[in-house]
Amino acid sequence: MAWDNKGENEDTTYKEQILAKVRNALIEKPEALFKDIDQRSETWVPIKEEDGTAVTFVQNFKEHGGIFIYLDTETDFSDCLKQLASENEWEPLCCTSPSMQKMLTHYGIPYTTDKTREAKQKLVSLTDCECLVAQTGSIVLSDILTQSRQAYALPDVLLVFATTKQIVNGMKDVFVLLKKKYQTEKPSQVAIITGPSRTTEIEQTLVIGASGIRQVAVFLVEED
Repeated sequence: MAWDNKGENEDTTYKEQILAKVRNALIEKPEALFKDIDQRSETWVPIKEEDGTAVTFVQNFKEHGGIFIYLDTETDFSDCLKQLASENEWEPLCCTSPSMQKMLTHYGIPYTTDKTREAKQKLVSLTDCECLVAQTGSIVLSDILTQSRQAYALPDVLLVFATTKQIVNGMKDVFVLLKKKYQTEKPSQVAIITGPSRTTEIEQTLVIGASGIRQVAVFLVEED
């Protein structure tokens, strides 16, 4: 009985045709998928001249759940901080930033570098920042500035001291600033914080502060 392999030959030919198309596709240079994207142009909505960077930052920061406090002088900041720390039982504040420790010592405000907390006690951390980003309402921190990543990763409440001169337009300005500031020793971590922590892992429902920072406040001090 002769074996009829006609169907097998047709199947083999079809497979070879498919493989040939695959080989040709691999050899041919693929067309760039995003060739028309301009990577140099600003992608954010331009800041309105009448608003300015400060107003834009405040609007975006508060929109993301941040608490904003404006103060005229450094002395006003210290008085405000003393009152808040006393009323909310935040004493002593956790602070690992050398420049902020110097300021707290100057105004007689107690602080600790201990980042642990007692049961049912909030961990409140105070730090300065690299800059504030107007277009996103974000705070930029680094481990060199705070001397500890835990200073902005662990607290329930994060308090940030900043001046009006530290507000920049967008992220492009952040990278320019950091590159200029840290020419030799560079930060191993830069954190960009935009409001309290958020998660949808709990029953697909947005929960604020479930893991990480529950409240974040910026004390913006006017600087001549």
